[in-house]
Amino acid sequence: MTTDSEFGKCIKVLKGHKSIVTSIAFSSDGKTLAIGSFGKTIEIWDIQTGQCIKTLEGHTGWVSSVDFSLDGETLATGSGDKTAKLWNVHTGQCIKTLEGHTDWVYSVALSPDGKTLATVSDDSTAKFWNVQTGQCIKTLKGHTDWVRSVTYSPDGKTLATGSRESTAKLWNIQTGQCIKTLEGHMDWVSSVSFSPDGETLATTGSGDKTIKLWNIHTGQCIKTLEGHTDWVISVSFSPDGETLATGSGDKTAKLWNIHTCQCIKTLEGHTNYIRSIAISTDGALLATSSEDRTVRLWNVATGPSKSKEARKFVEFDNVDFLRKVFSEKLVNHVYSDGNTLLHIAALHGATKCAKFLLEKGADINAKVKEGI
Repeated sequence: MTTDSEFGKCIKVLKGHKSIVTSIAFSSDGKTLAIGSFGKTIEIWDIQTGQCIKTLEGHTGWVSSVDFSLDGETLATGSGDKTAKLWNVHTGQCIKTLEGHTDWVYSVALSPDGKTLATVSDDSTAKFWNVQTGQCIKTLKGHTDWVRSVTYSPDGKTLATGSRESTAKLWNIQTGQCIKTLEGHMDWVSSVSFSPDGETLATTGSGDKTIKLWNIHTGQCIKTLEGHTDWVISVSFSPDGETLATGSGDKTAKLWNIHTCQCIKTLEGHTNYIRSIAISTDGALLATSSEDRTVRLWNVATGPSKSKEARKFVEFDNVDFLRKVFSEKLVNHVYSDGNTLLHIAALHGATKCAKFLLEKGADINAKVKEGI
């Protein structure tokens, strides 16, 4: 378990980047980190060794965004070359190049089921793409300025986008209609993140130096978090929904208690803007990337505060362990509610996975007998 002295400690610095690191994302098994940069490449780093193990080349503009699929097989990237790309993580080969935006593709997000990619652009639109065919399925129009951030709700039914017009929007994915416009920030919304239960959206207001929490059903701002002294550029919920992480132009990252909305830790060490943050799926590591051309890994495991139930089932936070216990077919079997064991473990962590296993116990036992 993590002690108070270890919590928030920088445990590794990934150096050697030739240009500014713009975006980062953990793989679902927590073993690798994808890093995009102004150097037009994507690097895959081994977390344990701290070494770059693969470099993906193909974009002709800076890489603005990276996102892994839940199964860890595919990486999506967005770029200043106005395209998004899909990559085979194992071979490092580009599978698809998605063309259609008329300006920078600033942010990308793969749907929870991995079938759809959402992209947003400085052309003021969001687009949905079929991952298998590479075809654009739908274009969302409604923002009047650059769209800089995008994320799916955990159930895959709602899309959130943030724009330079200082608003965030919630969209019904099936209809493509805007269902809520969230107004309150005084500067562009540079980052958006759903809570694991899908009930709350966190947004950052860049130049207004704040983070806002919104009720997605009412569209009302629940709370405004203040403490950063410069632009707040990136935001992310922890997998258990208890903590919010933010990265800022003040060179710090902060961890916030989601219930009290108080800052519980300020992480210092970068010597320039923090451009991107990411939390591992087990909630143990926070990665921050900076214009100082480094990526830092921080210990943010909440050891002593984990519930007894979570501790009992903590092994299910590890997707690799899940795959060892169950067959690949069973791990990826889609139940009537659209969930899979892999999806639950990667997105929602130990407690939710444990509950899911208990609910589906009979079904799982039957499938084990069938040899799945």
